[in-house]
Amino acid sequence: MTDRVAGTRKPPHIAFYMQDLSSGGVERMRLTLIEALQQRGLDVTLVLAVKRGPLLLLLPATLNIVELGERRPIFTIAKLVQFLRVAKPDILVSSLDHNNIAALLACRLSGGSTRLIICQHNALSAERVLGWKYRLVPWAYRLFQSHADGIVAVSHGVAIDLSKTTGIARGNISVIYNPVIDAGFLQRAAGAAPHDWLLAKHAPVFVFVGRLTAQKDVFTLFAAMALLLRQSRACLIVVGQGEDEPALRRYACKAAIAHAVAFVGYQANPLPWIRHADALVLSSRYEGLGNVIVEALACGIPVIATDCPHGPSEVLRAGSLGRLVPVGDPAALAKAMSNFNPSSFDPAQLRARAENFTAGACADAHVELFEKILSEKIKSVHALGMDVSPLRCDEVADAIATEIVQEGVKLVVTPNLDHVRRLRHPEFSAAYAGARLVCPDGLPVLLYARLRGLKLRSRVTGCEVFARLIRHDNLRQHRIFLIVESRVTAVAASLWAHAIGLADRIEITVAPLRLDSDEAAQSELVQSIVQAAPTLLIITLGAPVSEVFVHRHRHALPPCWALCVGQALRVELALARRAPALWQAFGLEWLWRLVHEPRRLLSRYASSLAWFPVAIWRDVSRSGRRQRG
Repeated sequence: MTDRVAGTRKPPHIAFYMQDLSSGGVERMRLTLIEALQQRGLDVTLVLAVKRGPLLLLLPATLNIVELGERRPIFTIAKLVQFLRVAKPDILVSSLDHNNIAALLACRLSGGSTRLIICQHNALSAERVLGWKYRLVPWAYRLFQSHADGIVAVSHGVAIDLSKTTGIARGNISVIYNPVIDAGFLQRAAGAAPHDWLLAKHAPVFVFVGRLTAQKDVFTLFAAMALLLRQSRACLIVVGQGEDEPALRRYACKAAIAHAVAFVGYQANPLPWIRHADALVLSSRYEGLGNVIVEALACGIPVIATDCPHGPSEVLRAGSLGRLVPVGDPAALAKAMSNFNPSSFDPAQLRARAENFTAGACADAHVELFEKILSEKIKSVHALGMDVSPLRCDEVADAIATEIVQEGVKLVVTPNLDHVRRLRHPEFSAAYAGARLVCPDGLPVLLYARLRGLKLRSRVTGCEVFARLIRHDNLRQHRIFLIVESRVTAVAASLWAHAIGLADRIEITVAPLRLDSDEAAQSELVQSIVQAAPTLLIITLGAPVSEVFVHRHRHALPPCWALCVGQALRVELALARRAPALWQAFGLEWLWRLVHEPRRLLSRYASSLAWFPVAIWRDVSRSGRRQRG
């Protein structure tokens, strides 16, 4: 990454995805980070669902902006997929719960190589009270967590909560503090006092900065002001706007505190309001970090905050750098405001703590994370009890053709829905769990694996792998042992081997009847394979016989690739007909086969289809338990 930034390599293309540029802390922090990354030479694009919001005025002139034109995250998925396929960014960074889920789905549906980082800014456990959409978020994170190449939390508290709520392993979550303090912070904070109360200081002046929403619980702050004003003088300036503002104004009048409360609305630069106040007060029910607390510390201004999950205590070092009071307790908050002595805090210590939240530190941490992710190979995904490979058909054929196995047996399988149903068989399941390459043949298997995070766009069918393998330039370095189901197939395969010039490299044998249950026949077949010492074993007997045979005798077999391809050889020999290309393109080979062989396949397909949702549910449940363990 350093070389790229220095200019010796093309800088990575980083795309940030957000809903819009509303006046919230998340949006402001993202823009600060983007500017810092641009200064380090990274190619950054900002992707907005809707290009709106007061922070549009703060956009850097050099920033490339893409608007998707959809307001709801669920409707942005298709357009985000299109963006990823056209722009092909190296990394997509997403923020906020529902946007993160949309990004997770879009990255998988795009089928590209874009890596994804999702950022969690608030505690999921606290957001459940916001409605059913938020209660679904932890489940969606658990289901789709494998899509994310990186998961970032803005505080250690949020990271712990995310792990407990979703089952994501704590070690898979990086903590990167928000870039609250940027290069222009001191200049923005140096403005004159913007209100008469901040100039005259006839009474202690407290300031609240934030959205007027249920999360911030400004009603508790107003109740505390009502108690405070009974015994002393004080003023409160409310900087921000939100859906609770009308009700708060009515409450101020009813509680007889309107004369001591000033609503000043949204301020593009709230720092002078903070710097000239006696203290910042935050009454939140929950926070991810509490950016405004950091801003106050950087201004050398003390803070009174609720000890809510999960930011204030972490930023204020458990209250050593500010006052912490219980959540939703007006009396405790009023007492803290009444007894508050600003001189009891050293401004230098407050500013020193704020240095941990600079834009430079945040950008450096992100660059380090980008470098780590881009240097990692695309991984397989554990789904349905199998480690599903991200290799395409040509890559699977290349791997088999170019590598001579020196030790053990490397089993290659291509699962479909029927195989998933058969995974209830212990030996078959063990074979798949230990396979070297598990390549999704069935379309439902591929789609589910992609939902679990597999970066693979197309199916990897046994027919296609076999066809590419037998035409590979390096195949002649292998000694091939071919096990077929009948003498008819054996004769046809022998003629075919002569025709393609492999007669001297291939040995063909017909599998004994009832191979799966006849131990003597199995032993005899194993001895034949050992004597032939193949480097490539191809078995066309179908599941579960082929896979179980290889797994059961893996310690006796010579080092080799073992490829279980079912009907692939018969298709190549024109003994069986494959579905037309159009049916294959839409993943409908199963339907084509059902039309032609209804009696043999109808019950099998019905039972496999019925079992698949159960297998998915079991897989998601096992995944949650495995992550918690």
